Formats: sequence, C-alpha cells, structure tokens
Amino acid sequence: MLAGAVLTAAMTNLEMVEAVTCDALLPVAEQISAHGAETVFLTVAGEHEGSWLLEQMASGILNEAGVTVSTGSREEAPWSLEIRPMELGVTYGTTCRSWALGGRQVPRYASCQLAATLIDLDGNVALTLREGAVLERKAGIGEIPLLESSNESWINGELSSDESGNILEPLVVTGVVTALVYLFYSSRN
Repeated sequence: MLAGAVLTAAMTNLEMVEAVTCDALLPVAEQISAHGAETVFLTVAGEHEGSWLLEQMASGILNEAGVTVSTGSREEAPWSLEIRPMELGVTYGTTCRSWALGGRQVPRYASCQLAATLIDLDGNVALTLREGAVLERKAGIGEIPLLESSNESWINGELSSDESGNILEPLVVTGVVTALVYLFYSSRN
C-alpha cells in the first residue's frame, strides 16, 4: 500500500489530517507560550477516535514552542491545557473530471477545528482559543483506496454515490458516436 502512495505522489488521508492538525495547533502553542505557561498538563477532551493523534501532535508542537508537557498528575503542573477536537477528519467532494476526456477526480478535504482552554491551578480559565485549518487535495478515483487508512476509519471519508456524470456522459458519448456515423455515411456520396 505504501508503494502505491509513493507512485501517486499524493498525500495520504492521514498525512492530510496531520498537516491540518499541525496548522491548527501552531497558533495554540504560540499563544500558550506567549501567556507565560512553561509547563502544562495536557488533556484531550471528548471521545473523538483521533484523540491519540491530537494528543501526540500537541505534545510535540508545545515542546517545540518551549512549553513542557507534564506526563505526571495534574497537580505537578501549574497550568492545565484542555484541547477539544470539534472536527477532525477527511471528507470527499463530488466526483468530477478535470478535462472533457480526463479521468475522474475526487476533491478531498481534511479539516481540524479545535477549542483550547488554559486553566491555572485554582481552576480559573486564563485563556480560551478556537483554531482550525482546512486542506484540499484532488486525487484520481482509482487512487482513493491507496490513500485511505486501513487502520483508522475516522479519516476515510465516504464517496458520494450521486455523480453528475452518470447521466451526462452517456449522452455525450452517444452524440459523438452518432455524429461520427453520420459523417462517415454522408461523406460516401
């Protein structure tokens, strides 16, 4: 499966989600650092299937911003940072053709919308943030199975079944074939 993704040179759905998660978390880390929080206890609220990815990436990005993430108990850190994923995943748009005779393309939209709350030891809210990012990439309809994750179903969008080409394409093909047959027989005289 990795070889197929390398051959297509397209981002996998997981790579797209990682990119938008990073884009959404960078301003959060900058604000937390600017607020003076040097050590935070990180929690990911909610029951999203991608919470593990959000927690892993938040820890790394916060560390890069100079904020230490405490792995012990809440009492060991002077600040608590709660991140709640509001939206995290990949959706597919309507299948279309890039040219009249080109292959079918599927727009893929990766999005990450999150809310972050910085709380002090007394339980007072010091900072609230809402950040997000969206990334769009197109892929051929045949590439989609190679770009999806077999392990993480939450990042595999659903392809729409109502494609506009199902009616229009047969009409266009029939018209072209009819015109060619007419030209062939009319030029014989």
